[in-house]
Amino acid sequence: MSWDGGSPGQQQYGGGQPQGPGGWPGYGPPGGGTGGWGQQNPWGALPPIAPKPGVLPLRPLTFGDMFSAVFDTLRRYTAAVYLPLLAVVGVLAVPLAVGCVLLAGPLADGFNALVNAGDDVTADQAWDVFRPILLLVGMLTLVSFLLYATAGPLVTVVLRAATLGRPMKAAQAWKEARPRLATTFAALALTFGSVVLAYVLMTGLLILLAGTDAPGAVWLLLVLLFLVLVAGGIYTMVRLSLQIPAAVLEEGTAVAAVRRAWRLNRGNWWRTLGLTLLVTVLGGIATSILSFPFRIILAIVMPASADFSGDGSTLGTTSHGSMTTLLLASALLGLLTTTMTSPLVPLANGVLYIDRRIRTERLDVALAEAAGIHFAESSGYPQATVPAPAQPASYPPASYPPASYPPAGPVPTPPATPPATPPAAPAGPGAGEGPEGS
Repeated sequence: MSWDGGSPGQQQYGGGQPQGPGGWPGYGPPGGGTGGWGQQNPWGALPPIAPKPGVLPLRPLTFGDMFSAVFDTLRRYTAAVYLPLLAVVGVLAVPLAVGCVLLAGPLADGFNALVNAGDDVTADQAWDVFRPILLLVGMLTLVSFLLYATAGPLVTVVLRAATLGRPMKAAQAWKEARPRLATTFAALALTFGSVVLAYVLMTGLLILLAGTDAPGAVWLLLVLLFLVLVAGGIYTMVRLSLQIPAAVLEEGTAVAAVRRAWRLNRGNWWRTLGLTLLVTVLGGIATSILSFPFRIILAIVMPASADFSGDGSTLGTTSHGSMTTLLLASALLGLLTTTMTSPLVPLANGVLYIDRRIRTERLDVALAEAAGIHFAESSGYPQATVPAPAQPASYPPASYPPASYPPAGPVPTPPATPPATPPAAPAGPGAGEGPEGS
């Protein structure tokens, strides 16, 4: 896939670099160092200023560069990111709403039976309440996963345009992201599925041993094993966080994207974890502030959905209609907040992907060429290609060092002035007369 989105007639991303799959530039020579910024400046020279055609400067990125790029991209390309996501949310909201309607009745009945049982609650009564809640949580988790998997390719193609400072419409972003959705789903299923399967197996083992008389040492070993499994899952998910950009921009298979992300993110684990946590926390705070009025409304509706006895001291019954309204409102609010925050982590991963390739594969050079910026080979830093100023026609072109002066020639001798001719003497009287006659 070309960096410019594959538009016909435009320059392929990567310039003269060896091309990888789909026009994406090749991985480059190992040990690329700091890309086009590896050479040092002459003594006393000012440091070069990195060009910034879009949301990222074309140099190895600092933590502040990456953090600001995430929110700058959302601010500049709000429509391109959120309009397709809202369309996807509209599709996913239909089965979610159907599930809420179907589960509202059993949940209301179980809740009423649990409340009216008082202190004599049985396991079946507790399960009648827990089962609908578990199904609802599972549906919301599945919808959130699908939304995250859709947002990943979408924001990656938007970030590609944002890095070069090019416009991106919502329809164009969806058109470019849609062919990579299946690969992204498969790559995420490989990683998330493996971790979840390990957790499920470990939890099942703990449940099976709960009814046995296993010694304390066995329980201690299982608890330690579970903690190691949790730590390993967290490490694996952070290490493979670059798999979506690799799957979208390099157009490989799901397995190739996972392998590529594992190699590319070597030695960058803490940096990846820090940026991911920071944008997640800030996004959660922002959505909490925006959704606070709706939560207040739900807090008012929740007690109103239940009937009280005559003295107002004991809880009575909950109607199916009120429970349906409550579930639909809660699911819709959760879906909207998930939509607002779902682009943050994929955007952070995309910025980390660009930074890793700049540091190891000289991606900044290819980005500069795609943006129409020339990298000066002699100095090792980019300079914009600007035509030389026009020179006046009567002067030679300026150059340094100046051209040598021509050797001095002999001084020309001025012509000799001829001597002045004295004027003739005036003629005497009688001149011109002949002699007198005798």
